[in-house]
This record gives sequence, C-alpha cells and structure tokens, in this order.
Amino acid sequence: MFFFGFTPVAQAEERAVIVGFHDTPGIQEETLLRGHGGGVKRKFRHLKAFAATLSDEDMVRLRKNPKVKYIVEDTVYSTIEPLDASADPVEYLNSWGVEHIGSKTAHSDNITGERVRVAVLDSGIDYTHPELADNYQGGWDFVFNDNDPFDDSWNSHGTHVAGVIAAAADGSGVVGVAPSAALYGIKVLDGAGFGLLSWIIAGIDWAVENDIDIVNISIGGPHSAALQDACETAYNAGVLLVAAAGNGSTITYPAAYDSVIAVTGTDKADQKGWFASTGPQIELAAPGVAINSTTADNTYAELSGTSQAAPHVSGTAALLLSSGVDDINADGIINNLDVRRQLQQSARDLGDAGRDEVFGFGLVSVEAALENNDEVEGPFLEFELTKDGKYGCNKNIVSLSGDMYQVSIRNISLRGVHIAVWEGRTRRSDLSEMVHFQRQSPEEDVTFFLDASDTAFDIVFQPIGKPGASARVRIDKASSL
Repeated sequence: MFFFGFTPVAQAEERAVIVGFHDTPGIQEETLLRGHGGGVKRKFRHLKAFAATLSDEDMVRLRKNPKVKYIVEDTVYSTIEPLDASADPVEYLNSWGVEHIGSKTAHSDNITGERVRVAVLDSGIDYTHPELADNYQGGWDFVFNDNDPFDDSWNSHGTHVAGVIAAAADGSGVVGVAPSAALYGIKVLDGAGFGLLSWIIAGIDWAVENDIDIVNISIGGPHSAALQDACETAYNAGVLLVAAAGNGSTITYPAAYDSVIAVTGTDKADQKGWFASTGPQIELAAPGVAINSTTADNTYAELSGTSQAAPHVSGTAALLLSSGVDDINADGIINNLDVRRQLQQSARDLGDAGRDEVFGFGLVSVEAALENNDEVEGPFLEFELTKDGKYGCNKNIVSLSGDMYQVSIRNISLRGVHIAVWEGRTRRSDLSEMVHFQRQSPEEDVTFFLDASDTAFDIVFQPIGKPGASARVRIDKASSL
C-alpha cells in the first residue's frame, strides 16, 4: 500500500485542515472559525468537524480554544496499487477466492446478500459493467461533488473491489461473495488513486446518513484524529467497517483502528501473501492473491493485494446479515458488533493457535459462520467508555452475578479508568482499583477477572482523561472462553 503524507495548500498562506469539536458544531463554532481567519469548505452531518482552511498562525491560536478537540491536516490518502495482473481469458472463469471461503454453498441455499447495503469507499464503480449493473443502487462522488461516482481510475480499483463483493451470479465471467447485495459507490479517490482526507471522512459520513450496513475501505495512509473520529462515529452508529491492512511492513490507517476490521491477504494454499502487512491489528485473513474480478469496459482482470482480500470479508458479512444474525453479545440489539464477533469466532485458524499477528483470528469462512449461527457465543457485554465534558463525571455501571468474568479494557485515548466494585452497599476495596495508562503509548490492553459465582457485583467504570477520550470495555463469562 502506498500513501503520500503531503498536505495540499489551499491558498498562499493557508492550509487545508479538518477542525474537530467536542460538541456538534453550529453557528457559534463556524463564527469562531471565521473569527480566527478560517474558511469553511465542508460540513459533515454526523462528524463533529468542519473541513476548513487556516493559516499556521491561526491554527496555533485556535488549538487553544476549549471547544476545539483537534486540528489536523487534510492529508492525501491513496488506493492500493495492483501487484499482479493477467489478461488470460481462461482465468476469468476462476473466482477461486469466492469458492475457497465457502460462498458457493451459501448461494446454493439462496443466501446471496439480498437487501444488504454495501458501500465501496474507493475510486468509484463502473456501474455499466454487466456483472454490476443490476446490483448498483447509487452513491456519491466527493471528488467532483456530484451523484455520479463512476470509476475513472487507471486500474479500475473500485470496480474490481465491487466485483469481489457482488458480481452477479449469471453463469459467466466471475461471481461475487454476495451476488445479490445492494452496491453503493462512494468515490473519494481521483483517477490516479489519490484523495483528500476530507473526501474520505465525508464519504464515511455519507454512509452513516444513508443507512449503509457495510463499508469496504481499500485505502491506506497515516493516522489522523479526524479519520479515527469518523470511523468511530460510523461504527457506533452501527456501520461495519472493513479495510485492507496494507501491502507493506506495517498496518496502515484506517485498518489499524479498533473500530475497523483489518484484513490481510492469503493465497490458494492459505499462506500469507508476499505483500501482506503483519501486526497485532490484523483481525481476519481472506483470499488476496491472483483474484479475478470486474474492470472497465466490460472486462476482467486478475489483481493481488489486501485490497482484494478485504471485499471477501465485506461480502461474507453481507451474507451473514441477509441470513440473520444472533444477538451474540446479549445487549438486546442485533448490529455490527454481532456480525463482527461472528466473523471472528467462525474464522478458520491459521498459523499460531488463536489470534496472531499474521492471520488474525484466521481465514474468513462463510460455511462456518452460517453453520455456527446458533452456536457462536459472544461477550456478555461490550461498550465504549467515553469521557464527557470537561467537568463531566460520567460512569458506566454493570451488574455481574453467577459466574467468573473476564474484563478487558482496550484503551484508545484515556489517561485511566477508575473501577469501583460494590457488593450490595459494601465497596470491595480489595477488588476496586485505578488503572493508569501510559501517555507515551496510550493504546494498550488491561485484563482482569472477577469471581461473582456466589454473589452479585455492581461494577462502576469511570473514565479519566480529556473530553472525548475513550476506551472499549469487553466482559466475557469465563465459562464461554
């Protein structure tokens, strides 16, 4: 995966930036921005931010305002370059990845992803291709700001990804993992494969606004607080985010965020693709070597990379949603958290036992996910712990009883978490504690056990840190581990 970390200059003395706020911005925030010499370029419906222009001097002053959460550069991101191509017509009939993960069995049972809304956040979609025309439902072009997200990229990147997800089961060419899924194109990359950060987060914002179920992201670049904010906002709104992990030594963003499923690529022998990144963020593996799919002018091509692996996972998620998913985490809601958990627990383990940095939980498996739909057990509870306003004292209270529980806290940006354990009206000082996170490496995990086999506990989680800082808390019954 290649990306360029330069920042476009909007005017001679101004920079293109994303300004994030702690609260939903309105007229006051826009006035504040303009009062600091800034110009608003784009507003978002769900992200608490503006795309704007500011001088270096104005940025320094505005960062000191307590309303402002972050100011980041409107960096340029890029698509994943194709690593292999073939024009051999014989290969067009071989959608090996789709069959390898068990999609064919699902199709024979009429599980094809029908009525599931999948968006391709990429270079657009060639919706005139006969394999994609019937499934294409619309979208938006954030490069030219119109409703025609046609793929004009030199390598048909978005079109190729779309075909892996939902090419029609018409008996010719190739077939997608979910051949009846509703496809939406969110064009955030130009014909050369580059796109501004503001286009990308606007595309994610559009997905939330338009009730998209799954967003496939085969884009990579550096960390940005604005991109992380956009992904977390979408994930918390119920959108499943699936991203290519990258074709290099490290996992790129947004795949590396906790709110996103990072996908690596494998070959026909279930070995890691030569291009694939490794790291603790890898969550799932999927076919990514020599993948045939749709390209411009009603043609087909064979490409390799994590860009080709990610849509296999997106398609599998669409099949799960169309077949019906259980409330795995027992929170009373069937949503993206349940789909994600089912994908993890049904994956076929590869490499080292359990989750590892090469294959994650393992190779995505349509057959196992569908067969184990009633058997997969999830966490007892999972939630995001977020620090509210500057003087807020928000808490999350969880009641546990009748089992041994494993509590895991995945920190994102908190300074710490105060954990108070109450047994009736008695505070259990022997079980209560203050968890501190290192400022130098805020993203870390803390795990501990609580034995409530013969009693009942109320656990109070209180976040410590700046407003907007957060961590994810997961609680499992030890008997289900």
